[in-house]
Amino acid sequence: MSIITDPDHLTKQAIQDRIQVMTKSKQASVRASAKKNTVLDTAADVFAQYGFKRTTMNDIAQAAGISRPALYLMFDNKEHLFQELAAHRINLALGEAKAVLAGKGSVTNRFIDAIMVFEKTYSEPVANSPHGAELVDVNMSLAADVMTKGNSKLIAALAKLLKDADESGEVSFENTPMTHKAFVELLLSSITGIKKKAGTKAEYRKQTQQVAQVFLSAIIK
Repeated sequence: MSIITDPDHLTKQAIQDRIQVMTKSKQASVRASAKKNTVLDTAADVFAQYGFKRTTMNDIAQAAGISRPALYLMFDNKEHLFQELAAHRINLALGEAKAVLAGKGSVTNRFIDAIMVFEKTYSEPVANSPHGAELVDVNMSLAADVMTKGNSKLIAALAKLLKDADESGEVSFENTPMTHKAFVELLLSSITGIKKKAGTKAEYRKQTQQVAQVFLSAIIK
């Protein structure tokens, strides 16, 4: 007796099998990404404690609770890991800043809070480390492109907030000979200067808020 197979049934089964494979692959990718991010967060703590030069891949593997070979499956070397860490931290900072910008509140509060949240996530952990100066130097040499792209995205997000507020009448650039982007770039440049001179985190935060408020007072109606 011959068995006649329904072509439509085969097609549906094939589709279901493919969906299952894709789902499992996606789940595995999500787990791998989460594990990698956990390792990066651990590496940040190790770098902050020992500095870049003194930290070894073995130190990071032990702190993360994984084997050294497993760590090398994720990252080629310590320099590669540091670059990935910089990208991870700046993406976290951007996500948190954009969430603040998309939230409720006045333009002034959202603008300033977004900058402070970004700095708290990306810059302060390094600044608070006893090896902060070394880590900043390493960041500038190994992750300059990451920093440039991240800062560009932050500038774009802040400029968009001001552009939207300008169009809605909340702020006005009529008496300001700058574009929204140029305004943000000048403000962030001023904040960079504060970052280099501020003696404490509290002092830095206070001066950053003051400078931002002075800038924004020129455009707030």
